[in-house]
Amino acid sequence: MKIFNIKYSTIATGLLVLIISLNFSCKKALENDLENATYEGAYWKSESDINGAALGGYALLRRSLFNQNAFFLWGDAPSGLFASDATNDQYPYAGRFRIPYKENGTQNWTNWYQIVGQTNLILAKAAEIDDSKFAAGRKNYLLGEAYFLRALSYFYMTRVWGDLPLQLQAVTTADQAILIGRTNEKEIMKQVLSDATKASALLTWEGLNEGQRFRASKASALALLAHAYAWNGDYQKTVLYTDSITSRPDLISLQPKGNIRDVFANTNAKENIFVITNKYSNNESSGYDANIANSIAFITISSDLIKGMPNINPTYYLVPAMLSSIYTKDDTRLTEFVGYRNATDVKPNLVKYKDIQNVGSGGTFDMRAESNLIIFRLADIILLKAEALNALNRDGEARIELNKIRQRAGVAELNNSGLFLKRDIFQERERELIGEGHTYFDMVRTGRTYGTGGVAFFPPWMSLDRFRNKGYLWPIDNGIVNTNRLIGQNQWWQNN
Repeated sequence: MKIFNIKYSTIATGLLVLIISLNFSCKKALENDLENATYEGAYWKSESDINGAALGGYALLRRSLFNQNAFFLWGDAPSGLFASDATNDQYPYAGRFRIPYKENGTQNWTNWYQIVGQTNLILAKAAEIDDSKFAAGRKNYLLGEAYFLRALSYFYMTRVWGDLPLQLQAVTTADQAILIGRTNEKEIMKQVLSDATKASALLTWEGLNEGQRFRASKASALALLAHAYAWNGDYQKTVLYTDSITSRPDLISLQPKGNIRDVFANTNAKENIFVITNKYSNNESSGYDANIANSIAFITISSDLIKGMPNINPTYYLVPAMLSSIYTKDDTRLTEFVGYRNATDVKPNLVKYKDIQNVGSGGTFDMRAESNLIIFRLADIILLKAEALNALNRDGEARIELNKIRQRAGVAELNNSGLFLKRDIFQERERELIGEGHTYFDMVRTGRTYGTGGVAFFPPWMSLDRFRNKGYLWPIDNGIVNTNRLIGQNQWWQNN
């Protein structure tokens, strides 16, 4: 059964504009600014309408992740692996985590609630359309995509801000919109797990088989479940869901040694599970603009490595001391992931996102960043499984999973146990996933079990007292706090 028969170029700018105009669901509830439901009654009549709305959801996800490079600033910048000389960009790391102006994309959840609003509409409106309007299997699949996108959005948001407004009803008219307060993060996680479970039941493996790794599949829903249960400390369930993914080597397998970077250039690389594509030919890639926060490629790669790039030094560069502490010289990932301009380079480049083309003519440079943003890939899942097995005192099995990734990187196998093995697995995730938006969340996740016999791998600026007071969370944009009286600033940031 063919699940998809479209080209990804349909998620172009025109569709995004349309979908944003349709997206009313959470705006009033969270910002007291509802637009008129212009398309109500004229839209939501057929499978193509629901499919278009789903594509719009993916477009909104792209915008949310790339806005201010939020995925990178949240998941990597505070970890201590990166530094910056830019005075306006250095606050999340470099020995501290202070944000003087709580008013930008990394603190503002508006884009994320537009995804939630979009998925709420899809779930409500698809239920009203007769099944006969859909090809076989398509209605359930589209519903599964909506549940997945809503679950993924809430999972990102609760890891960043903790307690959140929980909006599950579609809002299409002004009288339906109300101001709502924040729900405890434990309840948010229950909703994430509920939605992701529904998504895994409705989605199939077939999307992967058809090379659609830019849309949700059963594998991406299972990956989200594995991560969400790990976040909750339920490692039995983490093993269950990671096992489900690794049981399909016909669809998902590791890239060969020396070719890991193909996951960024090739959407259909078999290691990929779910990615956000970034292709110029599909009107997706971003060019450089000196007045805005640019694609991660423009802030991590210098003109010394790729001619035409705007920066002599990368805005965010890797810390040499941290690199030498986690990588050995024979690790092939040093060559694949890190770019040194000379033998004494003190500001090495992250080159995971070096898929860049110049579309300028006549000797001019118009550089376009084209690397995929990877949400889930198999190496991440294997190492998450190793973490879970170690937490369950199944160290022999955990070492097998850990060493799969080390063998691929060309480095010696490790044979530690207990807390030393936990450290090994954490560091392997640093080596493998650096710059992909995982490391800081990994630190927070391990820290959440600190008081129960675990080990926390805190960043340099994190004190135990700050962690226990949830100082690892990000502040909420002051505009949101000032507009909605039911939403207060996160505790740590009230006086910081």
